[in-house]
Amino acid sequence: MKYVIVGNSAAAVGCITGIRKVDKESPITVISYESSCYSKPMIADVLIDIPQEKLIYRDEKFFEENKVELILGHRAVKVNTDSKVVVLDSNELVPYDKLLISTGAKPFIPPIPGADRKGVFTFTELSSALAFKDYIKKNGVEEVVVVGSGFIGLEVAYFLAKIGVKVTVVELLERALAKALDERSSQIVETLMKEEGVEFIFKDSVAEILGDEKVSSVKLGSGKVLKAGAVVIAVGVRPNTELAQTAGVKVNAGIETDGHMETSVKDIYAAGDCIECLDITDGKVKPLPLFPLAFEQGFVAGLNMAGKEMEYLGGLPLNSLKFLPVPVLNAGIVTPPDSSYEVFVNDRFEEKGFYRKAILKDGKLVGFVAVGQIDRVGILTNLIRQKIDVSPVKERLVELDFGLVDLPQWWREEKLKQDKTAYKDWRAV
Repeated sequence: MKYVIVGNSAAAVGCITGIRKVDKESPITVISYESSCYSKPMIADVLIDIPQEKLIYRDEKFFEENKVELILGHRAVKVNTDSKVVVLDSNELVPYDKLLISTGAKPFIPPIPGADRKGVFTFTELSSALAFKDYIKKNGVEEVVVVGSGFIGLEVAYFLAKIGVKVTVVELLERALAKALDERSSQIVETLMKEEGVEFIFKDSVAEILGDEKVSSVKLGSGKVLKAGAVVIAVGVRPNTELAQTAGVKVNAGIETDGHMETSVKDIYAAGDCIECLDITDGKVKPLPLFPLAFEQGFVAGLNMAGKEMEYLGGLPLNSLKFLPVPVLNAGIVTPPDSSYEVFVNDRFEEKGFYRKAILKDGKLVGFVAVGQIDRVGILTNLIRQKIDVSPVKERLVELDFGLVDLPQWWREEKLKQDKTAYKDWRAV
């Protein structure tokens, strides 16, 4: 059996792990245009001079121990399903019996006039982060505009402020992380960011990036002009489905897969930010570009590629901000769409330094926000995954001392040990 994996991040590592749980010997080949397997959620750390080796997700030893051949520095440009080969940009042909497409996501760049000027960057790959860092140093950039207040944009803005760069975040919506956090936790994040010197402009957009050859300023939709030596566009990502389309794989918002992570084309699987998957909190199929989910999907794909059937039951949206003075964590639904949801809040941030919110639907936990103290939130994520009725303890969910002792003994003894949606019990494979 010849296994080929296109991509070299979390989904690829998960796939290798899954394959090797079943098949110890068959050759595995990983193809990536990047030079290393690094942690993409950490790339903004390069701005504060973190050693690059700290970003490594899996080192060479991992690939050697798992007998993986690496083809780095080359792009896979086409999949020929008739001859079952992957075509590289060097015209080399890599044959496969089972193929995983884990091509990730690519940054979305709005059609902003001037976005092609020198000094405009995205921040989804290590190479772009390093290029940005080099640019602001060589050009003595003192002011940067960050377009978008999502997780990437805020982290970049925070670290830029830390190194003394004047930063303005421009956001079309009314608050930071409006799609991920509730209003109160957004307010806390904004306050913490402003204390570091980050400025925000909400309900506005970048209409044009000005300058001769290089960026010199940014004109907003409101007409206001901001001086800027560089611009970071961080308004989101889109599944990278181009390679899958060359194979005739069915693509919707992302690559479509079945319960075994197999695509519409036999022997081709997909995992990670390039796919769409089931959100277990709202039952909708959508792209969920999250590092932990990519590993889980890759792991399930690897097991199935090697002949061990396992079903992927969907993902739990889970995000964290770890760069702020206090941790911010959210999972699932954080802003109820209608009055059928129950909401419980424990806001003691000003006096005790923590904020907790739990959202329930039909007696089951479907989302939470935790700011400041995030001890025991793993129990909450388990409750969401398990879809257990928590009505008897619903008011306790937002207390700091909420724990396993609050839950029924039968659940502690059975459910917690048999969480099939966490894909963690590899011994059962």
